[in-house]
Amino acid sequence: MSRTVILGGGFGGLTAADELRDRLGVEHEIVVIDRSPSFMMGLRKLWELVGLGSMAEGSRDRAILEGRGIRFLQREILSLDPSSRRVETDGGPIDGAYLVVALGAEPRPDLVPGLAEHGHDVWSPAGVPGMRAALDGFDGGEIAIVITGVPYACPPAPFECAMLLDDYLRQRGLRERSGIVVSTLKPILLPNAGPEGSAWLADQLTARGIRYHTSRTVQRVEAGRVLFEDGDLGFDLLVGVPPHRPPSVIAGSELSGPGGWVHVDPASLGTDFEGVYAIGDVTKIGLANGLALPKAGVMAELEGRRVAAAIAAAVTGAPSPPPFDGRGYCFLEMGTSSAAFIEGEFFATPEPRVFVRAESREHAEEKHRFEAERLQRWFGS
Repeated sequence: MSRTVILGGGFGGLTAADELRDRLGVEHEIVVIDRSPSFMMGLRKLWELVGLGSMAEGSRDRAILEGRGIRFLQREILSLDPSSRRVETDGGPIDGAYLVVALGAEPRPDLVPGLAEHGHDVWSPAGVPGMRAALDGFDGGEIAIVITGVPYACPPAPFECAMLLDDYLRQRGLRERSGIVVSTLKPILLPNAGPEGSAWLADQLTARGIRYHTSRTVQRVEAGRVLFEDGDLGFDLLVGVPPHRPPSVIAGSELSGPGGWVHVDPASLGTDFEGVYAIGDVTKIGLANGLALPKAGVMAELEGRRVAAAIAAAVTGAPSPPPFDGRGYCFLEMGTSSAAFIEGEFFATPEPRVFVRAESREHAEEKHRFEAERLQRWFGS
């Protein structure tokens, strides 16, 4: 029996596993390894903050995969050898004919002095309850959302957070005595959306009375104050967007490339090792303008589909699938009941091409369906 071992049970890993099971018979074993017993989409974190839903409602037990013909192992990955496609875990070794690395990226607030002590990290599920409790007790003041480092998962999310909080405070009658400000170290708000997309986003923030700062590099965070290279910013509540880094198991492996990220061929998602692929946030795929492909769940999903098709073709002797084309999309929430739809052709030259469809209630409803459809597909509910 041949086997594909998938490291990580997030967007990319689940998509690859599901697609492989559809394409290959039971004689091909599919194994998903993840340290966590459950899966949840990142969008649930912001929804819980503003009362649109809970993280628990969107969580699913990965053990359900067993009933869908996919073997799930809840284990800690200790090391991996891409040459032999062998993985050492705290439950013993496992190897496969194919290896898909989908381990994501980890938020690292510890890399910013004072951030963990004085800010709320809602990029980690463990940080959401503390911020939610702080909001419940909030009676007005200054809320700062500060991008403290790059890369980070889901580039539009800090701005979604600001606009969701704007709506939330208005519903509570607190907006008139509350300020919201977003700060980024980049020269424009959304570099992957280019100057036009960033200008559009700036207009949306301004229309809601949300202030924003660009080109502000954080030095450290103190109680009630963020210190930048060029000044400071006071706050009553701080949402800190921490820099993300690859998992340590990658940094200590032969897969580690510049910055510790896994280098892949953009068209095939293959690594330098035969039969070894990497998808999602653990990779760094360069674009024509010098930026990197956004770290977003939908990109990992689309990459997972392409890799599954490639493995299935190799197993069955079918022709190779078309190359990954770098196209992606997202629903950017602009309040508790509206969203814009953004599409990107990220492999376009000389710059990625990004298109924005105006906000609507329908787009917000589509984002909720987006989650429901995938949970149904992967877990049956």
